[in-house]
Amino acid sequence: MCGSNVQKIANLGRVLINTANSNLDGTGAIGTVLQATTGSSAGGTTISSVIIKATGNTSLGMVRLFIKNTHASYLYKEVMVPANDQTGVVPAFSATVNMGIVLQPGYSLMASTQNSENSTLLPKVQTSPIAPANTIFYC
Repeated sequence: MCGSNVQKIANLGRVLINTANSNLDGTGAIGTVLQATTGSSAGGTTISSVIIKATGNTSLGMVRLFIKNTHASYLYKEVMVPANDQTGVVPAFSATVNMGIVLQPGYSLMASTQNSENSTLLPKVQTSPIAPANTIFYC
C-alpha cells in the first residue's frame, strides 16, 4: 500500500527521428517528443530526463533538443553522437540526458538529428497535479 509520499512518474511520449537536419532554429525535419499537458487544471510537465537510443550504426553528429511554444522554437541542448558500429558485442549508442525542466502547458519538447540515422527518444516526465492513466506509482 502506498503512503502519502507517492511519486507519480509517467512516460507520455516517444519519437523516432531519422531525417538529417542541421538547423539550429527548430525548423526543418523535427519530431515531437512530447507536449506538456494542457487544460485549466494543468500545472505543466516536469521532464527529468530523456533517453536517446540509436537503433543501428551511427556516424559523428548531434541530436538536438528544442523547446517550442506557439510562437517559436528554441535550441535547448545538443547531444554529441559518436561514430559507433553496433555489433553483437558492441551496443548501439545510448545516452540519458538530464533535463530538470518544467514545460508550461501547451509547450513541446522537440528533437532532430544531424545525420540520417534512426534514434528513438523516450522522456521521463512527471505531470502535475493530475497523473494520466499510464502513471507508474513508486512506493
